[in-house]
Amino acid sequence: MTKQHTNKVLMWTILVMSLLHMPQFTILPATHLIWSQQFPELALQTVQAAMTLPGMVAVILGVSAALMIRYGLASKKAMTLVGLAFIALSGVIAIFLNTQFWHLCLMNISIGAGIGIFLPSAQSIMFDSFDEKTRQLIAGVQFSFVNGGGLILSATCGLLITIVWYGGHLQMLLAIPLMILAYIVLPKDKRMKFGGESGNTRTKMPPRVFYYGFLIILFMIIYNVATVNISTHIAQGNMGDSKTAGFATAFFMGGGVAFGFVFPKLSQIMRDYIFTLNYIVMAIGFTLMNLFPTSLAITFAAVFICGASMSMLVPRCIFQASNLTDETNSATATMLVCCIAPGSGSFISPIIMTNLTLALGGESTRFRFQFTAFICLAAAIILFFYTRHKEKS
Repeated sequence: MTKQHTNKVLMWTILVMSLLHMPQFTILPATHLIWSQQFPELALQTVQAAMTLPGMVAVILGVSAALMIRYGLASKKAMTLVGLAFIALSGVIAIFLNTQFWHLCLMNISIGAGIGIFLPSAQSIMFDSFDEKTRQLIAGVQFSFVNGGGLILSATCGLLITIVWYGGHLQMLLAIPLMILAYIVLPKDKRMKFGGESGNTRTKMPPRVFYYGFLIILFMIIYNVATVNISTHIAQGNMGDSKTAGFATAFFMGGGVAFGFVFPKLSQIMRDYIFTLNYIVMAIGFTLMNLFPTSLAITFAAVFICGASMSMLVPRCIFQASNLTDETNSATATMLVCCIAPGSGSFISPIIMTNLTLALGGESTRFRFQFTAFICLAAAIILFFYTRHKEKS
């Protein structure tokens, strides 16, 4: 098998595994149903926090996985397989433990553990295996696969939860065939060794990686306002049920799929100014949901627009981070931009945004969306002038 053929097989394997990069989003259509039918005695924000538990757990396990790789305690391939196993475990838990609130938390903790171990390990292999041009291409196409997988699983979740409330979690069993594929195709990388004549020299993490990590945290805080609240918004507008919410979440992912394919060209032309475009697009989507609260067609169009932002800011940040790393610190960098940043943002989003908007505007999701739209416009202006200043200096 030629090296070119091997690289192509590896690239497609990484893309196929990307279909399960966002399992935490594929269960969100069930949020309102789980709260109203399964645990009505709890506050909405309590259930929302439970549904975003994967983000917090991913941060903790992401740090652990990256440190184990960085200090030679495990290989990147081994940690990828372990992460996929944890995601699959969530589906197993759903089969046997599905009656108590702590069962829901346990399912989501397992998903978070899987994301935290799987994502930085798999992304680090991508960072190490391809040159800059290929990485930029993969960064965009990968997010089309990420959102495509989310689209399919979100729509399926909307159907399954009408049968059983934990139906979305049963989809995590799809990680099993991905484990088999990863075991066969991923290169058998050796554990890192440092020092001595044959050892590597650890390089420090470039400060710019932390900047891109911060941008992802901010983005996920804002993006999750839409994903976590869409089922409640549809219920408040009498536009449908949990099945409708599942299709709405699929439209989020559809926007990401569409823009993922144009990302490489858009990133090349706009550079970091793509961050400003990202927030302008989000502001439009949030505003549409506020202005047309009873129109399902416009709601679907609005979430499609918001979803497109996922394939602008995040892949640009990941691509830029990949240009700043080598094999000795790539696992740490991917841990930051693929786990800590998105996981932290996802988890604290309802804690900050739901509670803040509840205090200012009550239960209305219309107010919550418009308030977030104004934050998007402020972020767009700040990032435009910061990027301009950075380029001049």
